[in-house]
Amino acid sequence: MALICKLNSPLKWAMLILLCIYSSLSYSAFMVTQTSFGIDLDKPVTVSTTLINQSDKQVRVRVDFAKPTWAKSQYYLGEQLVAYPKIVSIPPNGKIQVMIAPRIKKDLPDGEYVALLLFKELPPREPGAQITMLMNIGVPYYARKGKLEIGMDFENLRIEKLEKSYQLKGLIKNTANFSYTLDIEVKFYLNQKLVKEQKFKQGVFRENLVELSQTVDTNEDVDYVEIAFSNKKHEFLETLNFSRSADE
Repeated sequence: MALICKLNSPLKWAMLILLCIYSSLSYSAFMVTQTSFGIDLDKPVTVSTTLINQSDKQVRVRVDFAKPTWAKSQYYLGEQLVAYPKIVSIPPNGKIQVMIAPRIKKDLPDGEYVALLLFKELPPREPGAQITMLMNIGVPYYARKGKLEIGMDFENLRIEKLEKSYQLKGLIKNTANFSYTLDIEVKFYLNQKLVKEQKFKQGVFRENLVELSQTVDTNEDVDYVEIAFSNKKHEFLETLNFSRSADE
């Protein structure tokens, strides 16, 4: 079951994906001021971020790109991005700016692309300098091009009755050419009367499969369940209905 709609409105970025920060310490020798990037590839621009040295010693940082674990290889954008300077030396309690420029292929298909911008702390150059644990900080870089198509498939979607609750279970696959957040609303009825309602959100990455296991606490018997999956920004709505006997 899939619903496709064509979207021609300008991109208005709302970065709901969590910032990815990989750290071995509770304190970082440096910080990155920009926590995410959202770029319109129809009008690509160079963006910047500032690295701030929070220590009283010089910090060297290398800038690289990596593919996020959730992204498929064909949607990885890192090979079409350039960061400069590639290696920076930040003076004690100082700061320095890094630029990220897109070098996008002309035949890149419409949709969303992603890379993880990695800032890797390097060992000090001074002979005999003590090496402590080094920091890696990752910042997501999302870019979208052209027409967005939104859609979703469902597999074995069901409502299971537990002792004091119900569970929404099943698989959903994002068939869209971009990532987005779903608003999911579950309504429980008995004799056509609403007895319980619950809402929650679920992020879905491009062409990824998500396993649902959402608990709704209620002791009420129900005979009808309505589940609505929606995203108002992209005018998406899919409603599914389930009938069940009170003794199921």
